[in-house]
Amino acid sequence: MRLDQRVALVTGGSRGLGLSIARALAAEGARIAVLARSGEELTRAIATLEAAGASAMAVAADVTRESEVAAAIAAVIRAWDRLDIVVLNAGTWQGAPLHETTEAQWDLLLDLNLKGAFLTLKHALPHFMRRASGTVVGIASFGGWVGQPGSAAYAASKWGLRGLLESAALEAKPHGIRVSLVYPHNINSAGRTIEPGSAERDRNLEPADVASLVAFLCTAPEHVSIGNVTIWPRAAGVAGTMA
Repeated sequence: MRLDQRVALVTGGSRGLGLSIARALAAEGARIAVLARSGEELTRAIATLEAAGASAMAVAADVTRESEVAAAIAAVIRAWDRLDIVVLNAGTWQGAPLHETTEAQWDLLLDLNLKGAFLTLKHALPHFMRRASGTVVGIASFGGWVGQPGSAAYAASKWGLRGLLESAALEAKPHGIRVSLVYPHNINSAGRTIEPGSAERDRNLEPADVASLVAFLCTAPEHVSIGNVTIWPRAAGVAGTMA
């Protein structure tokens, strides 16, 4: 239980990868605050975590609205008197050729994938600074390393996230805060059944695979800081020379 009594906030934690990350951190002893839009998914996520023995709370908010994000983080501090970990997971994907990308698609991707991370980080950092410690993990995408056809707006949002967090890491370093950014590729986000040992298994990560990496980053010794980390299935056909 390497995160015993630590408090972790996971944005977009009501389903999919976010919920898997919440489970992985809870398994290490962390108390989990799930930030997501209000609704049945958020209620079910908290029930799932509590059924597994986790201490969990729901903080309903839209990450693109600053007042809601600020209120959600303040609620976590009031409830547990601390905040130790923030996982910036909230995001979405939509694809289209650049000349067919609508303004609405652009706004959605930049707001949810980038502005949401900015607002969450903006309001979490002061708490970390007061404690002179804290861990931030951003969930990017392989699209944050290389351009991809049919995905220009999404890639722009993830490249922006990279710039945001690499800059934040330098600002936060003097305050004892560490910042990591994870770039997954080919996640089985649909949750379909994949047979062990199959060719498809070698081409797809499970959300739990990425979640275990996030837990590793959060449980690293306090004097250890890990920056950009890529993770992909071994048969994904990705050249492995990333800095």
